[in-house]
Amino acid sequence: MKKLLGIIVLGLLLNGNAFSKTISSYKDLDLTSKPKKVLSKSKTKSLWNAYKKAPKCFEHPTYGNGVGYKLKKKSKDYFINNSWTSPFYKYEDDSRHKAILEDPLPKPIITVNLNEDYGERQSEADSAIKFFQKAAYVARVGNSVKEVEKIKTVLLDWANNNALKEGINVSWGSKPVDYQMMVLINSILTTTATIAENFDAKERQILGPWMNNLINKVAKSKWKDRQDNKAYQTSYITLIWSLMVNDLNAVQNSIDVAKLAVHDMRPDGSFPIDTQRGGMGIDYNNKSYGYLLMTASLLKDKTGLDLFLYNVDGRSLHNGADFVIKSIKEPSKINSIYAISCPDGGDKFGTIEKPSTYFIEIATNTMVYANKFPEYVNSDFILKKYKDTFNNKYRNHLLRSEPSELFTLHPMLITK
Repeated sequence: MKKLLGIIVLGLLLNGNAFSKTISSYKDLDLTSKPKKVLSKSKTKSLWNAYKKAPKCFEHPTYGNGVGYKLKKKSKDYFINNSWTSPFYKYEDDSRHKAILEDPLPKPIITVNLNEDYGERQSEADSAIKFFQKAAYVARVGNSVKEVEKIKTVLLDWANNNALKEGINVSWGSKPVDYQMMVLINSILTTTATIAENFDAKERQILGPWMNNLINKVAKSKWKDRQDNKAYQTSYITLIWSLMVNDLNAVQNSIDVAKLAVHDMRPDGSFPIDTQRGGMGIDYNNKSYGYLLMTASLLKDKTGLDLFLYNVDGRSLHNGADFVIKSIKEPSKINSIYAISCPDGGDKFGTIEKPSTYFIEIATNTMVYANKFPEYVNSDFILKKYKDTFNNKYRNHLLRSEPSELFTLHPMLITK
């Protein structure tokens, strides 16, 4: 009987259906194995070519259904007993300079009244986004303890009032968190993570459960296609949180999302779902790549693990950089390759032949790529194009793994 049981257990293990591998440290994270739910070669090519047959954007079969992630809910005791670690590269104290926040400080937004028409925004949320993005920058490079305490006061006020309690989810599909609300939550999280070590046990007890709930709502959000830029956005937000609170299973999930993105990406580095979106095709493609770039960059700086090395038949995140740079250099030409009619998801802000180019002004996350890979053929182009965005004295310190709000005050604020 024991022998038979041993054979059964061994069989389950060999088939991957028994006990999953325990992830207890960064070295246990898997950046090399093929993730689950990889499309067959024929379905991958169908995904790449879906734009050729679809009458409008999204009106084609789904190749890879959107899927959410169930984030682990941590107890108040966990937040009391476990300190937080900033996932961002440490900024040297001797390079800090004067940076201050301007009044008024944002009051907690308890209930959000979304206008779900495409491209519409909630002005109160935009004001809060602007504040928290500036707060992340001030906390990052500033030399004032007073300003950090001011930021902590705002965060604790929002947590104590259970801000964003209602109205952050859209009413359609599986009711994911609205794009603008995710930008706001990301800005709050980024600000918190920037000063993670500054919170004591009592403050973590207040902030932790509130943020855990918000990030859980983001993490479980899903859309029609897994290749949606918002899916990569949710994965990136989840990664910041999971590195800060040491939830390594969630870190692995974000890694797998990025690996699947490489499998789904075309050989030229374009993303099949977002590039079809009419006058915003290259804009949304830039968003997709931006979240994946920051995921890989953050992971590399924090853990030493390199997602840029993940390769599928010659495709990697390096290819994604190529397509974004081509889009910056020749937006009309590149957008016209894959864009199709998209009246409710891109055409409001441009046309196929004359696409929106707003993203070019804010594609400063490409500076992170150029800084990491100075040998890249377009690195000089990137550094010259965006050199005025930065105070060069501090540029090398800021271009590590941080999202755009930590090294530029131009937020990625357009549409969803």
